[in-house]
Amino acid sequence: MKILLFLEKSNVRGGIEVFAERQAEQLRTEGHQVQILHSFDLQAVCSCDQIIVHKCTDVATLEKFPAEKTVCYVHDHEPICPRAYAYTPLQHNCTRSSGLFPCLFCAPLCRSWKAALHRVFVQARRKRVLSRFSRIIVISEFMKGRLVANGIPADRIAVSPPPLPDYTTVLDNDATRIATPIDLLFVGQLIRGKGVHLLLKTMAKMKTPRTLDVVGTGNMESRLKAQATRLGLADRIRWYGFQKHPQEWMRVARCVVVPSFWQEPYGLVAAEAVALGKPVVAFAIGGLPEACHGKATLVPPGDVDALAEALDATADRDENGETT
Repeated sequence: MKILLFLEKSNVRGGIEVFAERQAEQLRTEGHQVQILHSFDLQAVCSCDQIIVHKCTDVATLEKFPAEKTVCYVHDHEPICPRAYAYTPLQHNCTRSSGLFPCLFCAPLCRSWKAALHRVFVQARRKRVLSRFSRIIVISEFMKGRLVANGIPADRIAVSPPPLPDYTTVLDNDATRIATPIDLLFVGQLIRGKGVHLLLKTMAKMKTPRTLDVVGTGNMESRLKAQATRLGLADRIRWYGFQKHPQEWMRVARCVVVPSFWQEPYGLVAAEAVALGKPVVAFAIGGLPEACHGKATLVPPGDVDALAEALDATADRDENGETT
């Protein structure tokens, strides 16, 4: 089968890009011809047997794909939130259905009321396009519930969590080796929704002084480093920036922390850490409980005191030899 995989380019390699790359590799091993497009090409669309859309932010482009042979993945909140994040400018998670109200009061962060109104109507167009595709695939039951609540027909939606590779093979074939012991580990983009600023506050509250390794980069990096200095944590944190195989850090970590306070559609880092047999402490929000498969310590979203208590508990278990 000739398959076209559509994925917009991004200057940040996040979970969507990793997922799409892995799917393309898997399809090729199954004998399919896979072409990856980063911009719409009518000739390529017409010549393929199936189209898999992973990321297409422009609704006019999305409307060009033929409904009968297009499968569309929904990795995040973009199809149901004009701001794409599903939390408000006041940093409150939103569980409402999108529409003229209250979205028109939240979306003006796009600089003007005119632009806000445009975004709200574009969102309605996007939901209509999704409703006509042959199939929509979401990565968690949580996201299926959000789409159904926003008017997408449930019978068009399938749930398929991101596939995880055999990390034994992936890691053993890579040249990177982490020799330094790692205590607490965060992996992800350094953006507000990922909650690293909450993790730093947590470390300042913990009874047991612990070190933190941060793998990732983002627009909050400089502010987070300044926050760590203000809290007296600078000498307990190492910043590694973006790494191609963050699983190398995971497999030598004592604990992986996922402090996201936005509604994670799934939580690939948590799923990978669990697959590697690592203790995981996370906020119980969005699709994270599903990604952890009951094998993580989950605390109420945004509760810094509860997170500190949970991380202190993992330190106690390590000292007693109960955790590898």
